[in-house]
Amino acid sequence: MSLKLSRTRKGLGALGARLLSTISAEKRSEIFTIKDAEEALGAKGPKLRKLLFDLRKNKWIGQVERGKYLMLPLESGSSANYGTHPYIIARKLISPYYVGFASALNYYGITEQVGRTTYISTTKAKRKLAFASEVYRFVRLPKARFFGFTEEWIGDLKFNISDREKTVIDCLYMPQYSGGLTEVAKAFRKELDYEKLYKYACDMDDMAVIKRLGCLLEDLMIKTSIIERLLRLVGGGYCLLDPSGPKTGRQNRKWRVIENIPKEELRMEL
Repeated sequence: MSLKLSRTRKGLGALGARLLSTISAEKRSEIFTIKDAEEALGAKGPKLRKLLFDLRKNKWIGQVERGKYLMLPLESGSSANYGTHPYIIARKLISPYYVGFASALNYYGITEQVGRTTYISTTKAKRKLAFASEVYRFVRLPKARFFGFTEEWIGDLKFNISDREKTVIDCLYMPQYSGGLTEVAKAFRKELDYEKLYKYACDMDDMAVIKRLGCLLEDLMIKTSIIERLLRLVGGGYCLLDPSGPKTGRQNRKWRVIENIPKEELRMEL
């Protein structure tokens, strides 16, 4: 990456140009840490902190969170236009991780909802982070439930995201991060691997997931052999079909689910 001074930005200098060029060439990402900067320049302490401060002040970089920075596009001028996709930023915020829930529904074209929140599944606790116009919300999963993700690409950079089937299962496990069960129902417009859905549902070891999946499949009139196998697993008390909806609804004794979303409303999404 060859850096040239912009007419609308000042204060890059030789050391700043060297830092950004080295980071861009070696990390293949616009995001870097203080440690990356130290390794790129062989410098640390007050001199490096002053350089990073000046680069931020003159809109060459933005601070994503403490100790992590984002290189701004050259064409952004002095406006601090953050051109990096949120899913690429997400991969640098925590490890392990994968983009999931409503964000994955949107990525796969399942939902038309476009929010300003990127949902990131992880095994660690981390407070939500606001950067530029995006909010990054970290959803902590037990290690045993942290599976079912794949790699996708944006340009020449890759990131982790739940596969289609795990996206559905995660949304049934924590519907509050899905945009609602009516959005999850839209996933069944697409081609899904029902055997994988069944396996993931069992691997989650959560009875509410089993009940919601079976009930949803029947309500949507999906023809699949996994329904009978799911039914054999059902036990315990009732759960809400959509915990973010009303607390009352029709009791489905077969699946032990309180159907607080009308079947007709769900079927409209197919």
